[in-house]
Amino acid sequence: MKKRIAFISDHASPLATLGGIDSGGQNVYVAEVARCLSHLGYEIDIFTRRTAVEQKEIIKFEEHIRVIHITAGPVQDLPKEELYSYMPQFSEQVQYFIEVQNIHYDLIHAHFWLSGMIAMDLKRELGIPFVITFHALGMVRRQHQGAEDRFPKQREIVEQDIILHADKIIAECPNDMKDLMHLYHAPQEKIEIIPCGYNPEDFYPVSNKQAKIKLGLQLEHQYILQLGRIVPRKGIDNVIEAIGLLNGKFPNLRLLIVGGDFSDPATQKEIKRLKQICQEKKIEDKVQFLGNKGRDELKYYYSASEIFVTTPWYEPFGITPLEAMACGTPVIGSDVGGISFTVRNNETGRLVSPQEPAQLASNIMDLLSDQDALMTMRNNAVSHVKRLFTWECVSDQINDLYQKLIPDAVEKDDLVELKEYFHDATQVLLKSANTLPKDIIKVANQMVATLIKGNKIMICGNGGSAAESQHFVAELVGRFEIPERSGYAAISLNTDSAVMTAWANDFGYEYIFQRQVQSLGNPGDMLICLSTSGNSPSLLHALQQANSQQMTTVNILGSSGGNALSLGEYNIVVPSDETAHIQEIHLLIIHQLCRLVEQKVEHEILREKNKKEHKLIA
Repeated sequence: MKKRIAFISDHASPLATLGGIDSGGQNVYVAEVARCLSHLGYEIDIFTRRTAVEQKEIIKFEEHIRVIHITAGPVQDLPKEELYSYMPQFSEQVQYFIEVQNIHYDLIHAHFWLSGMIAMDLKRELGIPFVITFHALGMVRRQHQGAEDRFPKQREIVEQDIILHADKIIAECPNDMKDLMHLYHAPQEKIEIIPCGYNPEDFYPVSNKQAKIKLGLQLEHQYILQLGRIVPRKGIDNVIEAIGLLNGKFPNLRLLIVGGDFSDPATQKEIKRLKQICQEKKIEDKVQFLGNKGRDELKYYYSASEIFVTTPWYEPFGITPLEAMACGTPVIGSDVGGISFTVRNNETGRLVSPQEPAQLASNIMDLLSDQDALMTMRNNAVSHVKRLFTWECVSDQINDLYQKLIPDAVEKDDLVELKEYFHDATQVLLKSANTLPKDIIKVANQMVATLIKGNKIMICGNGGSAAESQHFVAELVGRFEIPERSGYAAISLNTDSAVMTAWANDFGYEYIFQRQVQSLGNPGDMLICLSTSGNSPSLLHALQQANSQQMTTVNILGSSGGNALSLGEYNIVVPSDETAHIQEIHLLIIHQLCRLVEQKVEHEILREKNKKEHKLIA
């Protein structure tokens, strides 16, 4: 029986025209990988967002491949930056389609972070494992685009969740893997490096002269090609400025800029900016903006060019350098992302720094001045990509990855489950590190103020939190890190079994802490409640009592914080719904509170001692 795979590609349909504002490498990747996997025996359904009323729900893309159009948000083209809020609807509609069609998918392959949201839902609701190819990472984008990045702020948090829940992550190059590990703390064993590819049936060398004739280009001109979307991050201005620096040195040099949807307002704005640069450099007559071209034409543009230049600020992978090299065209590319992985410096082209037009101009001049070197690079380029980067080669690697994950092909063992548990705990720890330190410092400062004034701290909890309350008090009364210090006034309300059992027997367990707070608490004292849910009646009654006695109330909680959240003057809430992980972080919080309190109290004691000594001397 054929295995059935669901591709989720929210905004990048294999049917879309390439070169538009949101159409590019991901569209090619989805189409080509699906095609090759179908040849290996898979049935592929590609779920993508409906952008026109006339689009049928199901379109047969090729034998064994269907494109499923999902209605999510307005039925029109929208920038991918505006799609986040429509993903819950997308998810619901995919699940509805699966239910109505009664389809079983063996695996999901998500493309882009928005699609990863859908994959997480499907895994949670239907138990289907998933792989994700991010194609781009939010943190990397933000580093380069800053305030110009129009994706919602939630992106990086969502990406972190996707990494946590994904069964495998495909990194497209070593730099992509490094970013996943260093920026998102993705475990290395979860990541497989599998590159993008090219189709040798679409891209192959054509003679330079024949290609120029086919395109109606001047035979005496030397052409530099820039191909791709017309957006600022692609660094097209860098290429134009480099051509400007070469003006006069190569009279017959021309720049062809292929790509861009001329009807799109954002593209129009960027082209206007680029044409202004051309005017400033006095090279308007040497630069042509040609717009989108069909894929069957692209090999002629590559082959008609002496050099293909692509100098984006950053590039997760970049398929166009592969296509250029497949056509025997050397590449000068930015030494970033996938380009530094696919282009071999001084063998198939050159690697340069992005946004450095002088450096780019120098490298163009070097290659145009050495035809022997260019010819060697042409031959190297073709053999290099044919050996490593065809879509068949890429899909064979993806197939190997799928086989490890399809349920009847793999059984989880204890080692895998343990690794997953530690990974999950690590993700909670990282989220806590990003959200809790300020709250911990506030509580520590309030604890110090309570103790310095001569008041006491009362601590309580239920179950595992009862044990942690006693641990907490033991560290305060005893010592944490500083030896030979005085004990601090702290009481665990979980330790007097006679009081607890008597009051529970006579009035109910829910009042065991409330009664002790009423009996022992004074204005200015502090009550700290430990709870994973925040809904224990015994704690809620104690908090209400402490508030009525003008005590400072503190909660160390988890999940949503529960009803205790509104009763605490200070709250530390662990960002997790898993009881075990909440308790693990609670212990870490307790230790950090003890450390901070100990340091600050001893500092205050020393400061007061020094003040008294200074007065005596005076």
